[in-house]
Amino acid sequence: MKQSTASTAQVPVGKPVHFLHPLTVIIIGVSAWVAALSISWPLLHAAIIALGWLAGIAGSRSLAVPATSIALSIPAGLSMLLVHAPHGEHQIAPLLTSDGLVTAGELALRFCALMTALLAAMANVHIPDLLKALQHLGLHHSVVYVLGASLQLLPQASALISEVATANRLAGRKVTLTTVIPRMIIPVITRLLTRGADRGIALQGMGYDAPGRRTVLYPVRAHRWEILLRLIFPAAAIGLVVLAWI
Repeated sequence: MKQSTASTAQVPVGKPVHFLHPLTVIIIGVSAWVAALSISWPLLHAAIIALGWLAGIAGSRSLAVPATSIALSIPAGLSMLLVHAPHGEHQIAPLLTSDGLVTAGELALRFCALMTALLAAMANVHIPDLLKALQHLGLHHSVVYVLGASLQLLPQASALISEVATANRLAGRKVTLTTVIPRMIIPVITRLLTRGADRGIALQGMGYDAPGRRTVLYPVRAHRWEILLRLIFPAAAIGLVVLAWI
C-alpha cells in the first residue's frame, strides 16, 4: 500500500524555516539597526549582537551570521583602534591611552551590532516570499524583479564559484595568482551573464514586459500578532532614541 506523501512530508534537516512574514523581519531588523546607530549604549549594542546571533543561527541553521559579523567587524575595529587609541587623555603606553581604547571598543561594538542587525534580518528572510510580499503591496513587477535579481546575485555567484572550482579540481587545473582570471573570474562572470540572458528570454516569452497589473497566486500570509510586532519594535526604537537624547 502506498503511503500518502502529503502527510509524511518533513522539513529536511538543516533547511532554514522562516516563521515570520518577511516584512515583519525587515521592520524588526531596521528598528534594531536604527537603535544601534542612534544610541551610544554598549549594553544595548551587546544585547543586539547576542539576540541577532541567536536569530541568525536559528534562521540559517548555521554560524554564518556570527562569523560574518565578526569578520566584518575586525578590520573596522582595528581602524578605530588606530584612530582613537593614541588620542585620549590618560596615556598608559606610547601612542596608547585608556580612554581612547574604551572609545575604540565602544565604536567597534556598535559597528558589530549594526552588521549583526542586517545580517540576522537577511538570514530570516526568504527572498521569494519577500518579493511576493512587495508585489502584493503594489510595487511594480519590474522593480520587484530587479530587486530580486540583486538580492540573489551574491548567492548565485557563490554557488558558481564553487562549481567552477570543482570543475577545475576535477580537470586537474591549478588556480594560481596568474591563472585566477582565465580559470575562475571569467567563467563565473560568463555563466552569470548567460543565466541572466536565459531568464530574460523566458520572462519575455511569458509576457513579463506586457502592460497591466500582476497578481500573486499564493500571497505570503502574516499572523495577526505580527501586526503588533511591526508596531512595537519601531515604537521601542524611537522611544529608546528619545530617552537617550533627552
